[in-house]
Amino acid sequence: MKTIVGPSKVKGLILIFMLSTVLLNIYSYKELKTYESIDVDVKKQAVVEYGSANYNLDELVDNVEGEIVAVKKDIDTTVVGKQEIVVQVVKDDIAKEIPLEIEVVDTTAPVIELKEEKITITEGEEINLQENINSVIDTIDGDLEYQQSDSVQGEDANNYYTMEADSDISTTGNHVITVTAVDKYGNKTQVNFELEVVKPVVRTVPVYQPTVYNNLPANVAGSSLVAIAYSLVGLPYVAGGNTPAGFDCSGFVQYVYSQVGISISRSSSTQMYDGQAVSYENAQPGDILSWGYNGRVSHSAIYVGNGLMIHATNPRQGVIVSDVQSWIRGSGLNIISVRRI
Repeated sequence: MKTIVGPSKVKGLILIFMLSTVLLNIYSYKELKTYESIDVDVKKQAVVEYGSANYNLDELVDNVEGEIVAVKKDIDTTVVGKQEIVVQVVKDDIAKEIPLEIEVVDTTAPVIELKEEKITITEGEEINLQENINSVIDTIDGDLEYQQSDSVQGEDANNYYTMEADSDISTTGNHVITVTAVDKYGNKTQVNFELEVVKPVVRTVPVYQPTVYNNLPANVAGSSLVAIAYSLVGLPYVAGGNTPAGFDCSGFVQYVYSQVGISISRSSSTQMYDGQAVSYENAQPGDILSWGYNGRVSHSAIYVGNGLMIHATNPRQGVIVSDVQSWIRGSGLNIISVRRI
């Protein structure tokens, strides 16, 4: 038998359908309102320091509608500038991903390391103040280069270090040298050191006047000394050196004599007392020529005959053969003593 649904039963079904629809719409509306209410307020200064291994996200936000449960996209703290971080926020079991703008900043100033806190020089002595700088290093920019303070302007004034004196450093007295380093993000460091310029000390040196012998026999090892000296021509000059790896003037003379089994003193100021004095007019091959000014010895050489000498001169020339008279004219020095060993 066919069952016919009555009007009252149809109305009931319609009512149930309509009620379900209304409830569904109310639930969907509530979900939408909840979703729309989920939000994160970022602080005005939402910044992270460059290189931070772990930063606190809670310190970057003012208010959260919901709960931050995950970071979907993180920032790179090794890159300075504005970046986007995406967080997942949950409220009433509804999740929403929210992008936040965070800025990675460099607020760390360069580090300046000095060699000395105070330098003392004599008036008239040349000095390179940069030599007192051990290092100027910035966390991001690495080593900063020196620039004269009046040669950089505008943006180029950053990422350098400069040096300025509070007074004329060519005059005697105490001068404050200020070293200023600024990285490319404007972080600045300043340190000071003191430069003391003192008057030169004038010392009166007694003129050495040895007893001069004109009838001494020639050095029996003279020819051997000359041959050895010539064999060393061309070797380098090294301050404090007394080997073929490098000679200074007195080290050269001492070494040549040591090769024939003769022991003499090490410095120019003492070699002028070794052996016995003869006049330059009676100089023989192998004699030691002591050079200087106003009785003060500053150089030693070996006379090799015919108005020539061999000596270790300076880092540029090394061990060379020189004409004695030409050396007098060019060096401004005089022969103080001729010594025969």
